[in-house]
Amino acid sequence: MHWADLLADRSARRWLQGIAGRLEPGWRALTAEPALWPVFEDHSSAVRDAVRVEDEMVERSDRASALVLIAAHAHDVWTEAERADRLPPGDATGWTRHEWTGLRLLACYRLAAAEPHGPKLSRAASALRPVSAGVAKKVR
Repeated sequence: MHWADLLADRSARRWLQGIAGRLEPGWRALTAEPALWPVFEDHSSAVRDAVRVEDEMVERSDRASALVLIAAHAHDVWTEAERADRLPPGDATGWTRHEWTGLRLLACYRLAAAEPHGPKLSRAASALRPVSAGVAKKVR
């Protein structure tokens, strides 16, 4: 891995760590509400697909790591949610099957955590059952 790749991964990891606190209620909601799991798994699958398509369709002089592509997707989701005033709820009770932004960001974070140099999951997130789609699988 080239030094620029390490720097890009570090930047991606730090940005994800910056939103981690805002996602904590979501991890608690996933623990408390089993009905959220299928929606969460759908988001995980969609993020994997988006990253794969981004990697295949966008020409770059240097290939971006999966961590960078996942963080870029999460950043786009966050930026649009912030613009539309639709950031994830600050309380676990606000996380429902219809909480698109929060569940998409949780999926991004969990997938990023499975990548080399990815962010560490919180205790609440680490204790959750594995996603049936296979978080441990690399995105690419």
